[in-house]
Amino acid sequence: MKEAMEQVKEALGRDAVILHTKKYKDGGFLGYRSKEIVEVTAAVEDENVPGTAKRKKSSAGEKEKKKKAEEVPIPVANPILPANVLSQYKTHGTEQGVELAAQGAVSPSPPPVSPPVFPAFGGDAFSPVPSPPKGNEPVPAAEAEPARIIKAPQPEPLAAEPAARNVQQMEEGKQESSGEDAEKIQKLEDELAKMKALLAQVMSRDSKEGSISLQEALRRQDVDKAILDDMAARSDAGETLADMKSGEARATLRKYLDHVVKCSQGLQLPEHGSRIVALIGPTGVGKTTTLAKIAARFVLDQETRVALITADTYRISAVEQLKTYSDIIGLPLEIVYSPDELRKAIRKHSDKQLILIDTAGRSQHNEYQMKELKELLKANTRVEKHLVISATTKSKDAVDILEKFSVCRPDHVIFTKVDETSSVGLILNLLYEKDIALSYLAYGQSVPDDIMPASAEKLAELLLRE
Repeated sequence: MKEAMEQVKEALGRDAVILHTKKYKDGGFLGYRSKEIVEVTAAVEDENVPGTAKRKKSSAGEKEKKKKAEEVPIPVANPILPANVLSQYKTHGTEQGVELAAQGAVSPSPPPVSPPVFPAFGGDAFSPVPSPPKGNEPVPAAEAEPARIIKAPQPEPLAAEPAARNVQQMEEGKQESSGEDAEKIQKLEDELAKMKALLAQVMSRDSKEGSISLQEALRRQDVDKAILDDMAARSDAGETLADMKSGEARATLRKYLDHVVKCSQGLQLPEHGSRIVALIGPTGVGKTTTLAKIAARFVLDQETRVALITADTYRISAVEQLKTYSDIIGLPLEIVYSPDELRKAIRKHSDKQLILIDTAGRSQHNEYQMKELKELLKANTRVEKHLVISATTKSKDAVDILEKFSVCRPDHVIFTKVDETSSVGLILNLLYEKDIALSYLAYGQSVPDDIMPASAEKLAELLLRE
């Protein structure tokens, strides 16, 4: 066998791979004096295998070749890998690899590459391997090294980042698509609303003589055209053209007001504790009279325990007016001049179910007065602010009042003097889709009769009055 292996190495080189070995006896008589034969089948990976003719060179040439072969480092066998694995490993971490990953040429999870195993006599992955010792010559102590296995660096996943980008792009595409769909739907709704409004205008020309449609009645109350178009868009075709005196017109308007105007239907007393309410607003809107109406309603109708507090010390007649009301109704009255006095008065009447505070009229353009009112209302965090506005106020001024008094953070709005104006569309125009509730509608000077809790039904009756 040793001789056969020497012949294999001489013929095919040191990289020869033994495929099969076989031993048998040949010659002799019945196995006597027979000769043992060894048959070895070997092959090499290199296609340029030396042929028979090349092996028949001179012995001198073979000896020279053998000598050089011993001096040349033994090459490390490279693992045979599929072409796509080699391309992934070679291009990993390069711009070409990124482009291939984006084009789908590189699989998301490349198969692991087997690290090369180096001979036991040492050597570096990038340096020539020293030739083994000849014969039985011992290895010098300085050169002897333990067996080492150098692992090739494991490639990181190439397609993780592109895959994440793809998912993000898909999500962004969905958002853009949903945004475009919502925009298209909104455009269709706007076009439908315009068509309904145009249809209402055309049909209104064919209405019966002497009858006034719901749309026309609101137009005469100075309701903004944008609100009329919005109501026509939200209602069924022809509903806004119904006669203003009909039940259909009232039902349509009431339903619409329920959606666009918040109404609190007056004051609701808590089951426990007291409710503290302050009336604020510009001068001359009827705050004191309105406060007396509310107090009288609760005392006479519900027998509520009520206390009155006035901070309107600017007008001499204001204190006297409220004192007259308190004497008639039989309610205690406290006069305060500062936030500290207001705090003490509230604490004094903490046993009452309702505490009503009257404040002095302030000009929305006077910053000092607005600041003074704001500091007064900080006396108690439970103070509920109701902004009082006259229905006779011009639309532009009403908007300015609501904006400037917002520093006091009013919770509700009370409209007074609705009997002194021919058009009350201001109420709808000012509170249209606002986050502030309408609490009362006041009219006349009679205490306690001329006031009513605000609701969509009451506001609809007011807008459709003749």
